Amino acid sequence: MHVTSTGMKRLCARWSLAFVLLALIAALSMTGVRAGDGPQAPIIALTNDPSSGALLKSDGKALYRSVDQGASWASIPLPPLAGGSIAAIAVPADRAGAVFIAGPGLGVLSTENEGSSWTRSNTGLPSNEVTAFAAHATLGETLYAFVPENGIYRSQDAGENWKLVDKGPKEIQQLIHTDMQGSMETGWLYAATSQGVRVSMDCFCLWRDAGELNGQTDTVAYDPQQPERLYAASEQGLFRSTNGGQEWEPATAPDALVAALTVTPSGVLFAASIDGALFRSTDQAETWERFGE
Repeated sequence: MHVTSTGMKRLCARWSLAFVLLALIAALSMTGVRAGDGPQAPIIALTNDPSSGALLKSDGKALYRSVDQGASWASIPLPPLAGGSIAAIAVPADRAGAVFIAGPGLGVLSTENEGSSWTRSNTGLPSNEVTAFAAHATLGETLYAFVPENGIYRSQDAGENWKLVDKGPKEIQQLIHTDMQGSMETGWLYAATSQGVRVSMDCFCLWRDAGELNGQTDTVAYDPQQPERLYAASEQGLFRSTNGGQEWEPATAPDALVAALTVTPSGVLFAASIDGALFRSTDQAETWERFGE
């Protein structure tokens, strides 16, 4: 086949473009950024930094941070997850820069330098099958991890060591700690479970139903300004409590299936849908604004 000089130049240009694209794809793969990630990727976990209000989210494989209420997101580098997935994100109350992630097959990992390096924090856990994780509302060194068929483990040294403290409810989807008054110790633990919301003082004296919110409940959140104000998303819809979960009332839900909830220090409620949409409410779930398109 005869190729003219002009044709050869065009062919070389195409090859050069192809090599550039392949190099770009390889570079993105090495940094953990994948096609389809970003603000519209599926959201599995959502939380906020109590010191700054910055949002953090994960689709299970990648981790992102937003400092403008979800309008834009920056990727936080992760180590190879080795088959594990992120199920929960937690930011300790008084440890600037510290971020913990946990999940099945992953155990517990932490970073204090925006992902430049990560530390595994699994000493004392029976396995890496952590499905729910929470930071204490006020004590930055205290953390909680739930391992199915084993129970709830607590660390009081920022994850260096873990100790079984309670069998806990079964099938915990999410775990949060609040500093609501009335506890015999330092606060309360709430668990979103397959049978509604359960609650216990953090002395682990007794788990009980939080009101009559029954059925599969995927996420629960509380307002740091008013710890007795709770929100929960269940198969029946979105609910709100103003008395620590003793009673619940239906709340206006965003136009999507809610997968995760979080409330910032300023009282702004965020809801994430499984398809990656983010919604914001500034009036305690009366109205919603689709945010961060």
